[in-house]
Amino acid sequence: RLPLLPRRVPGAHVLLTRLMLYKPNIDDVLKRFDAFWQKQLHDRPPLHVRYPVPGQSDEDWPQASQTPETYFPYWENVCRQRQDFPDDDCAVTAADMGPGFMGGVMGCPVIFDHGTSWSAHSLTDWADLEALGETVLDESNPWLARLGEMIRVFADRGRGRCAVGLAMLTGPGDIMTALRGPTQICIDLYEAPVHVAELARICTDAWITVQQFQMDLIEPLAGGYCDNYGIWTPGRSTYFANDISVVVSPEMYRQQLFEFDCEIAASLETPWLHVHSGGTYLIPEFLRIPKLVGLQVVNDHPAGPTLQQILPLLRQVQQHHCLLLRKYPMEELEQILPTLSPEGLYIDTQADSLEEAEGILSEWERRVW
Repeated sequence: RLPLLPRRVPGAHVLLTRLMLYKPNIDDVLKRFDAFWQKQLHDRPPLHVRYPVPGQSDEDWPQASQTPETYFPYWENVCRQRQDFPDDDCAVTAADMGPGFMGGVMGCPVIFDHGTSWSAHSLTDWADLEALGETVLDESNPWLARLGEMIRVFADRGRGRCAVGLAMLTGPGDIMTALRGPTQICIDLYEAPVHVAELARICTDAWITVQQFQMDLIEPLAGGYCDNYGIWTPGRSTYFANDISVVVSPEMYRQQLFEFDCEIAASLETPWLHVHSGGTYLIPEFLRIPKLVGLQVVNDHPAGPTLQQILPLLRQVQQHHCLLLRKYPMEELEQILPTLSPEGLYIDTQADSLEEAEGILSEWERRVW
């Protein structure tokens, strides 16, 4: 059965939300999300359609994300230009510094470029593990000071206009990868399992501490939190990631990483997991995580499988969990939608223009669910 959340009337705790300037239909959006997380249906499955917005590009983001003074206007511009488009994006100003952020927190140099961030791999000697475990995880850490400042500025300047979104923290395996590098961590799993376990413990504890830090600073929206994807999750909750799963065998995942993903899930009220389509062969393992409520699959094609190729796994997810599909074009989604349940289904797709996005949303709303 669906873990954690009791069955209830959708929207029961999504009441009396304040007006949000950049999302006039926020109450409808939250009711759809609330029903979605219960594997129910409000009126239709929630749908987010991304389309080009001037000022939001891979070239703009690296510079804009450096300070609150440049980052808030970046997000406000996006929210303002999407204001009249009534999809289910939550109009978020996310204090997000990309997947390199937690590497930075743990002492890695971080590179911002091409619309993302990544870490230079600083843990080159296992002798440095003890010092890594003593990493300060409060605002005397420059990366957490930066995060705290962003959250406070976003909350102050965005009040009544938009929600403050959580920063992406990835997950234990991905933080380990940031510290050691993707090739080296794969070798470590076989050659240094004791050190890997110690590193996983340090990274898991850091993830939980930093997550609680940012949640303590952000005012909940209708009893839940928004993330950098514009998704609302009820309770003290968000997602965690396992991108390294694309190169880890089921046996190695069970032996080295599973217990730490379980700890992350246990620290949240409505936990869900972000993975890439290339790692969907681990879905049977992920679904064994206690308390896990949902799974997001991100399109890797042509590097990863098509939706048709992983359809049996997606249907397995939907048996007892919520399914979130991201970056798949509507043309491909249309091929499998008739075989998926609309209950517990969330779609994040893309269009080449506002006009195309409006057409996608219009067709979505006309469907008989």
